[in-house]
Amino acid sequence: MRFFGHQKQTPPSHRFDVRHLGALPSLATNRLLGFAASNLIWIFFPIFLYEFFGLSLSKVLLWFLISRLIRLPLFVWAARIFSRIGLIPSMVVGTAGWVVFYVTSFSLATRPDFHPWLMLGIIVVSLGVFNCFYWAPFHVDFAEFSTKGKRGRQIGIFYAAQQLIGIGAPMLGGVLIASYGYGAAFLVGIVVILLSLIPLAFLPRVRVRYEFGFFETFRRLFSSDYRDMTWSMVALGAEGEVGFVIWPIFLFLVFGGEHLDVGLFAGLIVIVGVLLQLFIGRRLDDRPPHRLLKWGVDLYALGWIGKAAVDTVTGVFAASAFHSFGSIVMRTPLDLMMYERAADCGHYVDEFTVMREIALTIGRVGIMALLIAVTAYFSISASFIVAALLSFGAQLFARWHVPARKC
Repeated sequence: MRFFGHQKQTPPSHRFDVRHLGALPSLATNRLLGFAASNLIWIFFPIFLYEFFGLSLSKVLLWFLISRLIRLPLFVWAARIFSRIGLIPSMVVGTAGWVVFYVTSFSLATRPDFHPWLMLGIIVVSLGVFNCFYWAPFHVDFAEFSTKGKRGRQIGIFYAAQQLIGIGAPMLGGVLIASYGYGAAFLVGIVVILLSLIPLAFLPRVRVRYEFGFFETFRRLFSSDYRDMTWSMVALGAEGEVGFVIWPIFLFLVFGGEHLDVGLFAGLIVIVGVLLQLFIGRRLDDRPPHRLLKWGVDLYALGWIGKAAVDTVTGVFAASAFHSFGSIVMRTPLDLMMYERAADCGHYVDEFTVMREIALTIGRVGIMALLIAVTAYFSISASFIVAALLSFGAQLFARWHVPARKC
């Protein structure tokens, strides 16, 4: 990929012009609005499917497996397209796919008898469009707009803002679902997603050119140059999918099917990590992140084991609070190293970012196939033991994160 840099942008003529915010705050505002929309429903979406499929966990896992699997060939094609149309138009396309997901989900929630399998198919495709067209350009822009030497602090502030949103959004989602049904939460989400498009208009235009072919991308992904990065992201994607799919259903069972309780619980757990996120981020710029990562992985894995060992509300709260702490200590340095490596890749930043997204998706596909088998013979808690083991794979990224290593 060739990196062409920023296109010229007309300077703001008024001191209250929104363009005074700068590139990174504008990009962060876009993501935070998107994060607010997703947190209204994401913890409830696996539960929504679980109820739709008649409380069949295996059908939910199979649906997510298919949903992730169809994305694998789309990433390279999407990269070819945003090389031509630009990163910001690609993010708009991805956001449009996200809107289609919410609209279709709203239709499925309010009229479940209206061609349900067609609606589920549209949801699969629209989520694929969102993930393939939005995330790689977002990460490229974040690596470009964030500041070397201050990136840890910037990531810490950004994630702390996400945590603050993560307190209220799932609570509001729980209230909306408990009071008016899933349709109300999807409807509010649509409005917030559309608002997230506004900050994109104020981003500097970054032009890139994706240079790897389809088969070359997958060949390089598992080459010796990228092997540690690939397997660390495979492990991270697989482990994260357990938290995304299995954990909400587990909470739903613990709270006896009360959506409001699930939302309140999710919000309370986030409160534990808000100040800690700022604390960790401020110290990353002065300390080797790979050392903090190793400590964080150990804590994070213990958090998964703790979740597997509890089945009461008090026990789940304690295990979740500890796991939240481990998550922050692990993911903040990991993401810092990821953005540092992306920035150091220079004109190959896009190739690196696309391969990272593919590796994460491979992990998500693999874990869904594995969990279909695991949950058929063991309890749902066994999934958390699998996630604990996968967490240690994140440490491979520290071995790959060497400043002298070429992208």
